[in-house]
Amino acid sequence: MLTWKNNLTPVSEQFDDIYFSPENGLEETKHVFIKGNDLYNRWRNWNIQNAFCILELGFGTGLNFLTTWKEYLEYKDRFRLHFISIEKFPLNREEISKALSIFSELVEIKKEFLSSYQDLIPGMNYFQFLGGKIHFSLFLGDVSSALCEISGKVDAIFLDGFAPSKNPEMWDKSVLENLKYVSKKGTTLSTFTVARMVRDSLSFSGFKLEKRPGFGRKREMLIGSYSDSFLESNPKEKPWCKRAYPELQIKTVAIVGAGIAGTTLAYSLSRRGIQVFLIDPSGIAKETSGIPMAISHPHLTKIPGPISLFTLRAFRYALSFLSSFADQNFFEKTGLFHSVTQEMDSERLQKGIENHKLSEEIVFWKPIASKFQNGDFLENEPGVFFRNGFWTRPESIAKKCAEQPGVEFIKGTASRIEQDGTSWKLLIQESGHEIVANSIIFCNSHSIGKLIASLFEGEEPFPIRKVRGQLISLKETEKSSRISNILCAEHYLTPSILGEHILGSTFDEFDLNPLPQKKIRTGF
Repeated sequence: MLTWKNNLTPVSEQFDDIYFSPENGLEETKHVFIKGNDLYNRWRNWNIQNAFCILELGFGTGLNFLTTWKEYLEYKDRFRLHFISIEKFPLNREEISKALSIFSELVEIKKEFLSSYQDLIPGMNYFQFLGGKIHFSLFLGDVSSALCEISGKVDAIFLDGFAPSKNPEMWDKSVLENLKYVSKKGTTLSTFTVARMVRDSLSFSGFKLEKRPGFGRKREMLIGSYSDSFLESNPKEKPWCKRAYPELQIKTVAIVGAGIAGTTLAYSLSRRGIQVFLIDPSGIAKETSGIPMAISHPHLTKIPGPISLFTLRAFRYALSFLSSFADQNFFEKTGLFHSVTQEMDSERLQKGIENHKLSEEIVFWKPIASKFQNGDFLENEPGVFFRNGFWTRPESIAKKCAEQPGVEFIKGTASRIEQDGTSWKLLIQESGHEIVANSIIFCNSHSIGKLIASLFEGEEPFPIRKVRGQLISLKETEKSSRISNILCAEHYLTPSILGEHILGSTFDEFDLNPLPQKKIRTGF
């Protein structure tokens, strides 16, 4: 719950503390965190291939992130920025908007951020901004749990949050000492507090600390750098407890298969400065990924598990990823209604919402006989409604991804693989040309078997099976034109797009005839 000091500065009633300095919160962020971690000098000389990674404890109003975003704009063509933040008590969009309204410098950035700040779930939430230049990871939950989920190393740490006397849980000794596991030699940190227990915990973890003049009325603040001497100074700490931080050695990657998996992977790798060879005999998205339309929604299970948690996060990330493209005519958030079925029964759906702690902003339960926005189609159907369920055109997305600098498309068949020292060679059947790359990634579905058999003396090592699927295009009618959302049960039906609906889809492991079949249309 927030109150407002002088109607401008947000104050937490729970912790009885302000979120940022009433003197000038933006300048406070620059002084304590941007300059405190020497970011301007470090960014001028940063490696173009490696992203610069910042970890923040205490997201609050988002002021630190948005200020960092603004300062990063000068360097956005040099390297990517990955900002990880942890927050146990997130503010809503309206609260963040009001809190940051006094900073005119952040108006446009705030607008872009808040347009994506939705569909948040407990745990990690992923966002993209500036066309993928900025990756933002927001963990909602306990700080100790969050630190356990971070497996890499960071370059700078912002220790924010409320004062240690107000919020001792965040400044707990075990939390501060665990920062060593996400730090490497040269990792810096800064914080507004110089409390003795904070200094002692950070020093014990291997940080060399120094007091600096604070901001405004604050006399002192703290900066530090990690010395990478923890194992040497703590013989009880076993070497295998130290998390690995492999140096990035991969410069070139060959991806076999140019469907939605191969092209989005090519996009991601090229954004990391890796040269990608994208290989496919048919072209870009000409096989299964060439379907006219696909739909997306999370897969709810009764109890949180790997499938539900993965698809919830993937769905959230997909929305951010697709929204990052300037031209977005290849997807639309229409909302998606999933009615009760034998597999997705009423208890599973309702308990799934409850047990995953999902807000109505993400999904809600629609009981029988409730009014709905699809005319009379669903008045007597119970089910769940995903507000941001969406349809996409996979081929358009694949082509967008393949157009990225650093991605070279090769139309041809990869017919043989050979290992050459630390690299790999692929022979292109049609041209006889050899592709040499540090790594090969197979995104070519069931075709992987014959190709990889060349490494196993002709034996196909994986039990891969084909599965046949078919969907149907239906002309719009006067009645069907009133369908405004995606409808799902055993199959799915899209709203009318350019005068036609897509009805899909089948899953057949036995009949592998690739031609369209009339009996499928009758079955639908």
